[in-house]
Amino acid sequence: MSNDDFHLLVRNGELESALGLLESMILRGGEAPGIIPCTSLILGFCRSGRITAARRVLDIVEVYGALPDVIMYNVMISGYCKSGKIDEAFRLLDRMWVSPDVVTFNTIIQNLCEQGEVSRACEVLEDMLKRACNPNVITYTILIEAACKNSGVALAMKLLDEMRAKGCTPDLVTYNVVLNGICREGKLDEAIRFVNDMPSYGCNPNAITHDIILRSLCSAGRWMDAEKLLSGMINQGRRPKVVTFNILINFLCRKGLTSRAMDILKTMSDHGCMPNSQSYNCLLCALCENNKVDRAIKCLNTMVSQGCYPDIFTFNTLITALCKNGKVDSAVEMLSQLSSKGCRPVLISYNSLIDGLSKVGKIDKALELLNEMEGKGMMPDRITYSSLIAGLSKEGRVEKAIAMLQGLQSLRIKPTAVIYNSVLSVLCKGSMTDRAIDLYAYMVSQGCVPTESTYRILIEGLIHEGFGDEAVDLLGELCSRGVLKKASMQQLVATM
Repeated sequence: MSNDDFHLLVRNGELESALGLLESMILRGGEAPGIIPCTSLILGFCRSGRITAARRVLDIVEVYGALPDVIMYNVMISGYCKSGKIDEAFRLLDRMWVSPDVVTFNTIIQNLCEQGEVSRACEVLEDMLKRACNPNVITYTILIEAACKNSGVALAMKLLDEMRAKGCTPDLVTYNVVLNGICREGKLDEAIRFVNDMPSYGCNPNAITHDIILRSLCSAGRWMDAEKLLSGMINQGRRPKVVTFNILINFLCRKGLTSRAMDILKTMSDHGCMPNSQSYNCLLCALCENNKVDRAIKCLNTMVSQGCYPDIFTFNTLITALCKNGKVDSAVEMLSQLSSKGCRPVLISYNSLIDGLSKVGKIDKALELLNEMEGKGMMPDRITYSSLIAGLSKEGRVEKAIAMLQGLQSLRIKPTAVIYNSVLSVLCKGSMTDRAIDLYAYMVSQGCVPTESTYRILIEGLIHEGFGDEAVDLLGELCSRGVLKKASMQQLVATM
């Protein structure tokens, strides 16, 4: 058995066998194990969380093999850090046979920063400098980002100045990290000045830079300043990407400024940027929420005419809005056209439409859609059946509603009190309180906790059928148990 066999086992991922062969090679006093396969073996053990085995390989190499290189030590230190053994990483750092490099220190600094130990990470930076190991842009960017998150922008700016003073030039990622920290602290005017100063440091802002500050301005409600920033980008010959426009459109829509959002969307193509489905979806959603469904449909037509294809989110938004506005026939037609539009309906597509149909009395069509979705291999959920049971109950088809309700157990769907209440209400209003009480007993036996509405429905049913004394007894018991609120009790008493 030789290094070739050892290398083959490592390459095939047979870690235990490789370690066994390595140990037998040492016992036989054969050739020294190779650094590269041993490093790969350490990496394999570290990735699988077997740190002790990884360290065993390193110990063997140090004692019996060739001199470990810095890469091997870096892999082992990374393994310690990722497994939460930072103190072991430090101990190994102090006894390395070779000088640590920038990767060694960056690994430890990164781990400390992820744990929020920025001060300790800064101490490692000092140790790094004492050992004449020059930090690179990655070192400082890691520290600056951690400082922004845990200590504040003041420390981040200090590190940025130190970085420049030591001849390490910050890159665009570094500046964006600092900018993000300034924005997070709400210092938006300072952030704008920071962006304007970036070219003087030899670093021009990019799309990400502008997206950071644009999003922050929008979050602070300063949409006019956000628009000025966007205009400034365009005037300087910088072409904003679709994400940049979408940030502003999304904010304007959330604030109800749909007309302004539409204006922004219309100008996108003038600047060489075509709107995508997300651009339109923000606008469509806002229009639908404001009950402007007709305008939303027109927007959809514009979207298609511009060569932007709607996605399933687009159609679900419109289907839901049409149903809420009672335009269920239009919603049914839209659902039927999804396949031809390159979209496959999802559960929420059917649920929205089934709910809309059930509420306007078109329960048979809703049941057809249930069969259709099941035929496509789609499993209805509790929301689906809640709409159908409520719709059946509303149409007086109580027997079918109860059968569907009791059939949910076999489907491993646990009905809510709201579902039971929809059937109980119809039974009580139809002078079938005795059946309502039976259903209530079944409800409790199935582990569904009745709500205050459940008891109100039953008491009102008893009163409606002339069982006043029974209603009073039940009301008194419920009040003594604290099930009914005082206000509800007074309302019920007033109807008796």
